[in-house]
Amino acid sequence: MNLPRVARLFAGALLIIVCTATPAHAAPQVGHVRLAHLSPDTPAVDVYLYPFGGDRAKLVLNAVPYGGVSPYQNLTAGQYTVAMRPAGAAASTQPVLSANVRVEGGHAYTVAGMGPYESIRLQVLNDSLELPDGKAGLRVIAASLKERNVTITAGGMEEDLRFADTPEYTEIDAAMQKITAQAGDESASADVRLTAGSTNTVVVLDGDRGLRLLPLTDAAAPGVTPRGAVDTGMGGLAPKGTSVWWFALAGALVLAGTAFLVRLRHPSGRTT
Repeated sequence: MNLPRVARLFAGALLIIVCTATPAHAAPQVGHVRLAHLSPDTPAVDVYLYPFGGDRAKLVLNAVPYGGVSPYQNLTAGQYTVAMRPAGAAASTQPVLSANVRVEGGHAYTVAGMGPYESIRLQVLNDSLELPDGKAGLRVIAASLKERNVTITAGGMEEDLRFADTPEYTEIDAAMQKITAQAGDESASADVRLTAGSTNTVVVLDGDRGLRLLPLTDAAAPGVTPRGAVDTGMGGLAPKGTSVWWFALAGALVLAGTAFLVRLRHPSGRTT
C-alpha cells in the first residue's frame, strides 16, 4: 500500500471537512427588535413574533401591560411579522392587529402598539445605533392619553409633542439630565444619566396620578449593540459554539486518522 498517498488523501479529506464546517463568512447579519405596548386604554396583550409567512412563533410575550417594553431580541436579517392578541387568547385566535417588519443587519427597531384602543396600530420605529461623538442622543415618545399635548425640556432642548408622536433623536450634552414633561398643571420629571456616545428613549406614559416617564437606553458606547440584547430562542442566530464544535470534530478526526495511519504502517503496534 502506498502510505504517503493514503496520508495525502486523508489530509485532503480533512481539509475539505474543516473548510466546509467553518463558515466562509462572518455570522449572518443580525438586527435587533424590541416590542412595546404603548396604547393607554388597551388591556394587556400577548405579543407574538413570527418569521414572515410562518406560523411558528420565535417569541411570545404573555400579558404585556401598557408601558411594557421588552429587551431587544437578536434576529437574523429578514422579514418578520409581529401580532398582538388579547392576553390569554389562544395562538390560533385572530390577532387584534399585526404588522410586518423588515430587519436589516446592524439596525435596531421598536415595534410598538400605539394610539387609542379604537384606532390602535403597530408602528415600527427606527432606533438609532449611530452614536453621537461626545454627545448623547435623546428621543421622547408621547404615549399619554390623559395629556395629549406635552412640552418636553431636557438639557436646553424644548419640544412640543402630541399624543402618539415619535420624533427623531436630538443630540444633547452627555450628563445627568433632568427630563421634564409638562402639560398644563401636570408635570413629571426624571433624572437620567446620558452617557457620551449613547442613544436613549424616554416614553411619556399615563401614571396612576398624572404623568410618568419611562427612560430606556437604546445603545451605549463604546459598541453599537443595543443595551440588553438577547437571542430569541435561536434568535435566527447560529449558536456561538458552532464553529468550536466543528473544530473539535475536525481535531478528533485528525487524531483518529493519525492513529489509523500509524497502525497501517506498524501493525505490531510498535512505533520505532
